[in-house]
Amino acid sequence: MTAQDELGELYHAGYRRLVAQVYAFTTDLTEAQDAVQEAFARALARRHGLSDVDAPEAWLRTVAINVVRRRWRRRQLLDTILLRERPLTRVTAAAPEPDNTDLRDALATIPSRYREVIVLHYLADLPLDEVAELLEVPVGTVKSRLSRGRDALRGLLDDVEAPPLAQVQVRAGRIKARRRTAQAASAAAVLLIAAVGVFQPWRPQLTPDRTAASPSAPVTAPPAPVYSGAGLVIDGIFNPATAPDVPGSITEFELGGSTGWLRTACTSRDLPDCEPAFARTADGGQTWQLVTDTGAKPPAPPGDPGFAITWAARGRTPSGLYWVGGMDGGTAYLASTADGVRWQRHALPGAPGADRVTATVRGEDVLAFALKKNKIIAVYAGRVPVRVSDGAGFTPLGEPVYLPDGRILTAGPESRFYLSTDLGATFTPAGGTLPTVGELRATSDGYVALDLFRAGWVAISPNGLTWHKLPIR
Repeated sequence: MTAQDELGELYHAGYRRLVAQVYAFTTDLTEAQDAVQEAFARALARRHGLSDVDAPEAWLRTVAINVVRRRWRRRQLLDTILLRERPLTRVTAAAPEPDNTDLRDALATIPSRYREVIVLHYLADLPLDEVAELLEVPVGTVKSRLSRGRDALRGLLDDVEAPPLAQVQVRAGRIKARRRTAQAASAAAVLLIAAVGVFQPWRPQLTPDRTAASPSAPVTAPPAPVYSGAGLVIDGIFNPATAPDVPGSITEFELGGSTGWLRTACTSRDLPDCEPAFARTADGGQTWQLVTDTGAKPPAPPGDPGFAITWAARGRTPSGLYWVGGMDGGTAYLASTADGVRWQRHALPGAPGADRVTATVRGEDVLAFALKKNKIIAVYAGRVPVRVSDGAGFTPLGEPVYLPDGRILTAGPESRFYLSTDLGATFTPAGGTLPTVGELRATSDGYVALDLFRAGWVAISPNGLTWHKLPIR
């Protein structure tokens, strides 16, 4: 039996079951069916089908759910852009989540013990062992309840029939054609760049000129979107649809001057055939080239401060000091050095039970969070750091940004930008039209915001106030 034949059998045997599972996620029967058909089409478009996949049905389910998520993220991006012109009208549906009324009604038809594992596993993305720990039941019980919950939902979908497999094969053919076109375009682009380099080696690489159709007839490009709130501004890019995707989710990012690198890892949000990647830029992040991972790391501290480092500055202060923070025997510390040999250590009092220090530097001042189980329990600031607040138990994502106006910017709960005007005593959402954000980090040149819109976009900033979105995701 060929790989295509095996897929055909799985299609007829598992189509309705997969639709029921995806329906539990989206509560839109039409979208669930289309997402499952898309998953089978992608499988058919693979050279070896799913013969190299250990769990074909799980692979298909993951692809179908990722299709639903990606479509919703694109609708969310469109919604954000259109709301700039029509702030009183929301043009796309809310994300599929447990608080959605339609989903609550749909899941209300099955017993709560089944509903909770479906919500935690399929909607909250928790692995089975974490669901088991949260509900205080064995993993085998979670698996059993998931199976019975899917069976219960399947009863709601008894009239769902799989369309002819030939229809999905046509769709697979389109996917193959798109891939061939993309590969041909990439090859042509490489040849063109090589030719330009050979015949015009003196000419620097330029970004496409979108403003001039001819010397005598300039054409003004449509403006890129701008997102703002609480004095923060994020400049968008001209055409998001042309931005290349890097495989996986960005986990490390470094930019200093025009050169930089990024590294990705594969998470539950990514497609099953995702592979970690490494890329470099030589033009400030405008273009990236996937290369073999070089093992690049952020700049290392110049010497040993005598404690376990949990945070290190990306550069020196104007006076030449280099700062690090960390733990020693249950005590939180900051330390600075000018030569990497002699360190001035500062114990951070008032942080009992702290397990990590993260910080940021602005000019000669350092601002640090002492954290316990990812929650701030004390904030320190100054050239000689002193305790300034207790952080109100806030949970930051990534590193803080010490803004030029004295405010503290960080990513926080619900993937939102948060600001503090009282040195960390309280944090409030920045609001406005600012997008969701994964986390903030320092770079050698300023700061980076990762996973904007929760769709992989990246923005960089020299000061934390003005951000520029990069054409990559």
